Amino acid sequence: MKSFVYYGGKKIEFEVPSNWSILFSGEINLAKPCPDAVAELRRVLDQPIGSTPLEELASRVNNAVVIFDDITRPTPTHVAFPEVLNRLNRGGILDTRITAICATGTHQPPDEAGLKQKLGLEAYQRLYPRVICHDATSRENVLVGRTSRGTPVEINPFVANADLVVGIGACFPHGWAGFGGGSKIIMPGVCGIQSIAAHHFTWFRNPHTHTGVVEGNLFYEECNEIARLIGFKFKIDFLLNFRGDVIKIFCGDVIEQHREAIKECMHITTVEVAKKADVTISAAYPLERGNQSTKSLGVAAAVTKSGGQIIWVAPQPDRDQLIPFVNEVSSNKSTNEYHRQLIEGRYPEPLKPVGLSFMCTVVDVKNLLDRFSRIIHVTEGLDRTHVESMKMGYARTVTEAVEMARAKTPTGDLVVFPYGGVVLPKIALSQ
Repeated sequence: MKSFVYYGGKKIEFEVPSNWSILFSGEINLAKPCPDAVAELRRVLDQPIGSTPLEELASRVNNAVVIFDDITRPTPTHVAFPEVLNRLNRGGILDTRITAICATGTHQPPDEAGLKQKLGLEAYQRLYPRVICHDATSRENVLVGRTSRGTPVEINPFVANADLVVGIGACFPHGWAGFGGGSKIIMPGVCGIQSIAAHHFTWFRNPHTHTGVVEGNLFYEECNEIARLIGFKFKIDFLLNFRGDVIKIFCGDVIEQHREAIKECMHITTVEVAKKADVTISAAYPLERGNQSTKSLGVAAAVTKSGGQIIWVAPQPDRDQLIPFVNEVSSNKSTNEYHRQLIEGRYPEPLKPVGLSFMCTVVDVKNLLDRFSRIIHVTEGLDRTHVESMKMGYARTVTEAVEMARAKTPTGDLVVFPYGGVVLPKIALSQ
């Protein structure tokens, strides 16, 4: 029997061993794209959820900041920007009083070409030179308060001084916040490094911090509290299928519209598996850039038996960015020791340029290596030496990886996620 995964946007088929029983393999619910994304955007902007229309919000103030996610996310922000600017204009805010901020968190900032790609050429030219990337380490970031749990809230100075803050992002399953989109455009998007560290290092290993879980998820709840604290008014969240097609668009109050987006996201991304598998094959597609590629590992972990095997399929195009990450995963520090080091503010020098999220991901990957008997990485971006230094098996093709896994597990149950970066797994039976 054949199955397949997506790798670098291409469909790769492979043969499944005859003694493996497939619990899940194939396409998830491929929701029908909306026929006209711009028309859909205009429709939802006319009827925002839990908020007055954007034009009316703009009519009460003198300036605005529009925050957008970075190039590690597939959000088609270029679809939204012209319409957002036009509506702000209609409310009385001219382009000259609008600033666009790329919400990088602690990620590396995109170059000019990346910014033009995210905004679209029209919006970029209308706003230039007021198109900037957030700098989490800047001493100009402003401390505006603390959350009820004591997290300091330090944010970008343009955001702190804006009369109106508008965000553009996308809703998808997320390993720590439950779902991306919503308030995450603020935390970590435009927060200072001390705030991000205090928040992430405290909550990302909390027992209630899971993909697809928001109720009782303190990582998620603090993001929302921070958004409220800074007066974040209006958010647009795209919902995409794994091909990047726009399915629906939600907008309005940051928390209320995100709640509705989450419901729809669960509907189109949830995959029910009868029981946990002995072997899970999970492709990173469409989130194949940087540490986003590891999200498919977390997805695989949710449906794999303790001591089972995971085949992680990711091309790793950002090789140079990943080498410091690989070296940290390869270190002899235990999972808990490495986490403790981060809590104490002793950040590994090589990872400082790529950000705190990479450091958290090191902890996550170390933890997965402890839980499962073997992780086999199928990649062309990293060589055998790099992969094996992380105590993973190395394979250049999925077929090779399957043969490696079969040698250890000649008979067993298999799950295949062709695009594990955007899947929300659910076990049907209690394990």
